Amino acid sequence: MSAPQAAALHQRDFTGRILAASLVVRLMAILVSLLGLVGQTMTMPVLMCILVLSVTSLSVLLSPQVTGFVRRHPLAFVLDVLVALAVVYVVGVESPLVLVTLSTALVVGMLFDRRTAALCGVVLVAGYVLVSLYNPAQTRGFMLELGVPALYVGLIAVGGAVRGAHEAQLVAARQAAEAQLAAAAADERARLAREMHDSLGKTLHGIALGADALPRLVEQDPATASTYARDLSLGAHQAADEARRLLVRMRADQPDRPFAEVLAERCAAWEEAHGIPCRLTVTGVVDLATACRYEVLAIVGEALENVARHADAQQVEVALTGLAGGRVRVGVRDDGRGFLPRPDGGSPEGHFGLTGMAERAREAGMRLSVSSAPGHGTTVSVESVDPDDDRSARPETREAADA
Repeated sequence: MSAPQAAALHQRDFTGRILAASLVVRLMAILVSLLGLVGQTMTMPVLMCILVLSVTSLSVLLSPQVTGFVRRHPLAFVLDVLVALAVVYVVGVESPLVLVTLSTALVVGMLFDRRTAALCGVVLVAGYVLVSLYNPAQTRGFMLELGVPALYVGLIAVGGAVRGAHEAQLVAARQAAEAQLAAAAADERARLAREMHDSLGKTLHGIALGADALPRLVEQDPATASTYARDLSLGAHQAADEARRLLVRMRADQPDRPFAEVLAERCAAWEEAHGIPCRLTVTGVVDLATACRYEVLAIVGEALENVARHADAQQVEVALTGLAGGRVRVGVRDDGRGFLPRPDGGSPEGHFGLTGMAERAREAGMRLSVSSAPGHGTTVSVESVDPDDDRSARPETREAADA
């Protein structure tokens, strides 16, 4: 999900929470107003106002369709302003039900931009004043003449301040997300540049040198020229393979996505391809540098392929764990036949997987460990280590404890 899409979704969630909170406050105000009406004659207009306010509030609060419509079309809440004025007109400014209209002012400030909120505020205050002047027989006082209109204005201002703070938070979060994506992309470009220089660049340079010498050798030494031509052909194939591997690496990881999400997809794809259950567990907050992500994914992929080829396992567990100090551990454990690790931590005779995984771990500044024994499965784990720890330069192997 892009940053603008996430911001829009967050804004809709904020609108929904504001609506829910305001309607709960309104229902509480209705209850308080009913307490204030105890001992008074319940007229039909007052009863109708209470029913209208309660039904409209509950319909928005309990109906996802109505709530979703208001979230998508905030201007529909202008109808609530008109309902509030109608209530004031019917019950009069002295009725406790006037308290219910205060929640309208607060929500207006939160949902609308300044211009629309100010317009709604003018409508609320003007309507209230007109109702008060329409019935001059009502008791005069500060709260009736100035207090309630001032509360309308103040609550709209408070709602606007909350809206502004929320929008500022969204902008800051979006900028942080965009900066993080830009940094991840820059790291990825730098990593690919290093890999192209170390592999593809050197191969192409060798091909270029051989091609420069080939015309002269064709004239002076055809036999040597034939050898050069074969070498150039092999070099071209090697360059093509290296380019293909680079493309695969570019597609293997998406730096803008959470590492746990990418790892989960990798495990699910492996399980579907081989029919062996592969369960991923994530513990703690896990974050990996862009330069390490591919290496760790490649180690996990190699470990899973070893399980499929050699382990004859019934199930596999992949554990992604966040450790103290920002360190990370990733482990792949199977219940297969296992093997007897070599004392030097190298691959078994005729295989090179463990050696390659150890090299990848060193490249990522991590340490590989392998625990296995015949009949007791295998656990391959890679863990972040202190750069000054010389143990990171070699894999750690041990036999699994007997069951």
